[in-house]
Amino acid sequence: MEEMCKIPQLPATIVEAQDKFEVALRNAAALDIVNNFGAAFGAAQVIMLLREALTEEVMNTIFMPLMNSKVGFRTDRDGRPDKQGRVKPLYTVDVVREAIIDGALIGLRPTGNQFNIISGTMYPTKEGYTALLKKIGAKYIIDYSQPTTDSQGFATFICKINYEYKGDKNAFSVSATVRTDQYSSYDQLRGKAERRAKKALYEYLTGTDYGEADETSSAPIDVVAVEIGSQANQGPRIGAKRPEPQPQQVQPQAAPEPQAGPEPQPAPAPEPEPKYIRPEVQAPEPAPGFPKCDF
Repeated sequence: MEEMCKIPQLPATIVEAQDKFEVALRNAAALDIVNNFGAAFGAAQVIMLLREALTEEVMNTIFMPLMNSKVGFRTDRDGRPDKQGRVKPLYTVDVVREAIIDGALIGLRPTGNQFNIISGTMYPTKEGYTALLKKIGAKYIIDYSQPTTDSQGFATFICKINYEYKGDKNAFSVSATVRTDQYSSYDQLRGKAERRAKKALYEYLTGTDYGEADETSSAPIDVVAVEIGSQANQGPRIGAKRPEPQPQQVQPQAAPEPQAGPEPQPAPAPEPEPKYIRPEVQAPEPAPGFPKCDF
């Protein structure tokens, strides 16, 4: 009976890889990647150590079974058909390995659903941002308003975040908009809003944005709207409205100047009337037998 319940021993190669993996995680936890250019050398060493540890045997034996499980990490390829009835193939070992390395470098583990793989890329989850905020020593309290819904199938929470970080105490609000349907519960919607609020706080404190997944590509992460916190340390202060572009003013065109025509020519002077010259009248010759008369 005892032999049946005995836990099988891992192969020596897996145990050796486990030691390398744990060392790499400790080294990664000691890194201060945010705002630290010199950490690039330490990060490169951690990546090389992780690649040595995450062999094909280790990936297929240990980490691939964690994919799409509650104790591991979720992906947008879980073997189930999508709305069009298509089934996408599961992610390969190479994609999962890179996601684990990306998560380990910032302090996330491939257990406890701390990250998802969406479109082949690692994205922190609500649990992941909770771990990241704890890692940097931030203390916070989040208050949520009652959600408001619209006819388009979205619910909006106003999340007020009060935090303390490195002796600084402050507060700001985030508008978190998430997708809802007839099957969504309040706890599910609030969980999505909580992730947005924690993501905004982490970005505000560190200036680091790990991106968002395409909303239509995944069910585990809802990424419908961009909260105010996504603008942290990237432009105007949170909540500030951007100036609206002024319409271009059309300059009135000046009326074309009339073109000068040909100058009028003076009228020709009238010709003088010819003087009347009385013709000389010659007296007719008298008829024969009549005397000649002078006029």
